Amino acid sequence: MALSSEQEEALEAIVAGIPHIALVIAVIPIDERAKALDAAERSYLRTMRNFGFEETAGRTWTSAVMRRLRWQVEERDFANQKMLRSLVQELLRA
Repeated sequence: MALSSEQEEALEAIVAGIPHIALVIAVIPIDERAKALDAAERSYLRTMRNFGFEETAGRTWTSAVMRRLRWQVEERDFANQKMLRSLVQELLRA
């Protein structure tokens, strides 16, 4: 599938923004994250449509972006948990 330069730029911007969006979602309470992830997915899909992606291609790209976003949110969770455990251990030693 050949992309227009505008579509490539849109995808590059979306991918570049994933770490920031993951950071924001990672600080949202766990029971609210599903809503945030759903909103992000709808936004990405709408962006794909606005940049002229065909429905199937837009959904494929959106799915790939969402996999990466979810993975980065999980990674941030893991890092936060590790940091908190370390802090608790340090406080217990004090």
